[in-house]
Amino acid sequence: MKNISITIAIVSMVLFSCGGSEGDVTTEKSNQDLIANLSYTSWKKECFPYDKLSTDGSPVSWYINIRLRIDSSMKSTYITEFFRPSDTACASMMFNTTDISRLEITDKIISEESIEAYGLNETFIFSSDKTNPPPRYTLIYIDSERLYFGQKSGSNLGKTPETRHSSISLDDYFSQIIN
Repeated sequence: MKNISITIAIVSMVLFSCGGSEGDVTTEKSNQDLIANLSYTSWKKECFPYDKLSTDGSPVSWYINIRLRIDSSMKSTYITEFFRPSDTACASMMFNTTDISRLEITDKIISEESIEAYGLNETFIFSSDKTNPPPRYTLIYIDSERLYFGQKSGSNLGKTPETRHSSISLDDYFSQIIN
């Protein structure tokens, strides 16, 4: 009986001591799983209102469609189609723009809504409208065929890693394009 108690104690200590680094391995594996799930995917978000700043800094309202493609190196390409504010069916495109960025998935982050998301650092490397968008520090979350990004909340404006977006709206998402 004494040997069984000692064996149980030793096995318990070994199991307890082995668990210390498991969290890092799990986080890294989850991070790699998300990257694998995002690679070679296409997404769309259709016909929604959007305010864009004009060259003089005043807001201009549009309706837009966005197509997002992500390749295996985590390079993303956004093609945005612009429609007049009165074209709420997005029937007659006025012009489009292309933005290309690099996506870097960071650690798991729990959003304000208790959603288990990941940090996303996005660095823009090309913009067809000759703007130079600043890096964006946000959240990314996939639920089945829906892709969510973080949104501004309070002082979390997404301009630095310290002010990374901390909220996700489940009403605002991209739908996966299945070929």
